[in-house]
Amino acid sequence: MGNGKFYVRIVGIIFDPKERKILIGKNKGDKKYSFVDGELHYDEELNLGIKRVTKEKTGYIISNLGTIFSGIKKKEELAIYFLCEIKDGKAKPGKNVKEIKWVKAKEIENLINEKLPNRLKEYLVNIAD
Repeated sequence: MGNGKFYVRIVGIIFDPKERKILIGKNKGDKKYSFVDGELHYDEELNLGIKRVTKEKTGYIISNLGTIFSGIKKKEELAIYFLCEIKDGKAKPGKNVKEIKWVKAKEIENLINEKLPNRLKEYLVNIAD
């Protein structure tokens, strides 16, 4: 860890069980979509962190159903993926978010322009296709 810091990226896989779709978004200035994600604050509980990030970026209040995947994304960053469902709220993209939309799992890799880890991709296809 070159700079002495280690980052924890919390990623929300926000799932609509009725429509069998997953919420993704595009930040202002970005060309590709991504899952709802953000950095965990120092001394912040994981569950509260994912709820904070989701509310800030989408306007939704979620239920965290648990961790579904984790791995090192960069040398100094651990990414933890949570399966979440919307509990309340209305779609309202946050200040740095240009757009949010619901998609099927098979569309995600093309939209985020990134290959997902096999285990995560398999999980998403099983719940959202």
